[in-house]
Amino acid sequence: MLFILALFLMEILVTYMIKDFIPLGDAYGMLMLLVSIVAISLYLYRTLEREWLAIIFIGFVVRVFVLFIDLYIPSITIFSSGTDTEYFHEVSLLIANGMYPLEDGATNYVPFLSAIYYMIGDQRPFVQFLNVAFWVFSAIYLLKAMIHLKTDKKLMFISLLIFSAMPNSIFMSSILLRESLIIFLITVSLYFFVRWFTDGGFFHFLLAVVLALTSMLFHSGMIGFVVAYVLAFLFLSTRTAKKSGQTILYLLFFAALFAFIFLNAEMFLGKFISPEGKVITEVEIGGEGGSMYLANLNGLTGVAAILVAPIKMFYFMFSPLPLDWRGLGDIVSFLFDSSIYLFLVGATVFGLLKSDMPIRNKVFIALFLVVTVFVYSYGTQSAGTAMRHRNKIIPLLLITFTMSNTKQLLTLANIRWKQKKGERIA
Repeated sequence: MLFILALFLMEILVTYMIKDFIPLGDAYGMLMLLVSIVAISLYLYRTLEREWLAIIFIGFVVRVFVLFIDLYIPSITIFSSGTDTEYFHEVSLLIANGMYPLEDGATNYVPFLSAIYYMIGDQRPFVQFLNVAFWVFSAIYLLKAMIHLKTDKKLMFISLLIFSAMPNSIFMSSILLRESLIIFLITVSLYFFVRWFTDGGFFHFLLAVVLALTSMLFHSGMIGFVVAYVLAFLFLSTRTAKKSGQTILYLLFFAALFAFIFLNAEMFLGKFISPEGKVITEVEIGGEGGSMYLANLNGLTGVAAILVAPIKMFYFMFSPLPLDWRGLGDIVSFLFDSSIYLFLVGATVFGLLKSDMPIRNKVFIALFLVVTVFVYSYGTQSAGTAMRHRNKIIPLLLITFTMSNTKQLLTLANIRWKQKKGERIA
């Protein structure tokens, strides 16, 4: 991965050095894109074993195909591509060219794009391809996390297949949205958290928290992961970590972490305490054509918000629900998106109930899921926005699904569908 990132950086620096001397048109942008596609393809071929190569490479090819459709065949509308993506592109270009104030850009994704556009000019194909590359890196680290947990290969296959083939995930990681970058950061964060969970070590815990904190720069809702990591220390820290020296080290780190977040609250928690992000939220909600749910429960605070939290969390995870279907679009969304989350949550709950892992581990996994889902569900008001936001936590759902069901789910399958003696084959 570092080699590929270095290649991307080299492409950006070379472009920056020559752009004032050579006119860089569409042909140059296509050259940058093709070089990047070849580099990622070689990276996958040299990195992955054959059993995983096919799933991730096909997912990569499909996303490149969707990227080309989004950029060059405007007559075909890609889900979630339009208002938000064009806003990010146009405003970032204006900022890069000094024609729009940086502080007025909605979300921190705009400065990220603006910096790249400043270096390479209007080379959108390359910039948009970075999201596809981030998805590839996410898939690699998701696989590494599951391998480190010694997950059953069949469940790893199911998880990678879901991560690669979910239609909503394909669209989100192929267009100019921040979701792919956030998922990359949180997947790598979860990988280092898994390393801490299995091997211990303050450095692994530090990297997990820092990466989750970085993801908060692009969406404040990722604070759920930071909170869950702090709870992990309380629930799961090993005897080594609880030695006096280690404990003091963790406590000092937590104190510095919360002080840093508090002193930079507008940067990390802007969506909760300021209008930062308001533009994008209104665009998302307004563009869903009446898909808002539980409108009478929005805006609640304190005890009332906690009491209605289970309902909002249920709607967040599984909407559009059958009672709210408005047409074929909602039915398709439920079948190809909501139903997958229904399967993952149901299978995880089943696995936790049947698992022989320590009770505190079960409690922590459930608490981890509840905290992250609660944070997002609290501020989400429509089915379309829920589909975008819950996609950000799909790596967590897949890891907890495999952790909980490595033995139980496959055992149940063998008992339930095993051919009985004398049974006729259909």
